[in-house]
Amino acid sequence: MDYGVHIGRFPRGKRNLISDVPGVKVGNCTLISDTSHVYRTGITAILPHEGCIYNERVVASSFVLNGYGKSTGLVQVEELGLIETPILITSTLNVGKVWDGLIAYVLGHVPDAKSINPVVMECNDGRVNEAEYRPLGEKEVFLAVEGASEDFSLGNVGAGTGMVTFGFKGGLGSASRIVDSYTVGALVVSNFGRKEDLLGVVEGRAEIGSIIVVLATDAPLTARQLKRIAKRGALGIAKAGGYATHGSGDIVLAFSTAHRIPRKAEAPIDIKVIPDDTKLFQKLLDASVEVVWEAIYDALLASEDMVGRDGKVWKAVDPDVILKKVRCI
Repeated sequence: MDYGVHIGRFPRGKRNLISDVPGVKVGNCTLISDTSHVYRTGITAILPHEGCIYNERVVASSFVLNGYGKSTGLVQVEELGLIETPILITSTLNVGKVWDGLIAYVLGHVPDAKSINPVVMECNDGRVNEAEYRPLGEKEVFLAVEGASEDFSLGNVGAGTGMVTFGFKGGLGSASRIVDSYTVGALVVSNFGRKEDLLGVVEGRAEIGSIIVVLATDAPLTARQLKRIAKRGALGIAKAGGYATHGSGDIVLAFSTAHRIPRKAEAPIDIKVIPDDTKLFQKLLDASVEVVWEAIYDALLASEDMVGRDGKVWKAVDPDVILKKVRCI
């Protein structure tokens, strides 16, 4: 998707989405309703590949820039360096119900699973959404996961529905870069920053929020290397204007689709890895900064005005604000 933001030196993928990484798909379940409560919320699902992720895990790591967050599953990801479920992102107070729904989804495909590590990440959409009523559950999890596709919308959809960025309407963003024969893609749920961070104008009111970043690549990397990639994703947040404020949960998850690690392997597995001390690996690090930076701006540009709880109108950013910043880069 092209919103006129051209950052960095690497070419984009075909869609300029995280799904340019072969095999990766994204699904959204969006709830916008005023029937009983003001709901502006949803779930975003990232599938690393089309197979059974529980039995064919992918290598992963994470980096916590600021830990004011309630994501689940990252402890085991850090211990094993593997992801074994679809990655779900949702509203903070809905994490428990979405976690339970993801358990149900995995058990539906692997009935004999005795231990499951659901990765559920979150941002707080309570400024726009009546989040305290927690409307999302198993049904919405299945809709998000089973609706995953290479083509998906950005902005006011899925987990991005009720998000705010730099005081403007935020949401779901994504971008991709081609690095030699490999692809690096990012998906963000952008809900962070103060208006002054973007505009340079102090309004005397601090904003709260978070940002979740998911980085994907088909480059063959170890979990240790993916942590290095994830750290560069945090630099992309800073490049876009983030300061990792006290109440912001800024968390990056990175995975590689290059190898599928079988759950019940009984023999050594041969894998190839790009060495750290190569020009190619440095390019992958650089592209990880670019792709997150652009994905954040795309989340702003794809989002539209939204009336939220208490009738408050959250305005979309004027595209010229972003485009002028990009032209100065």
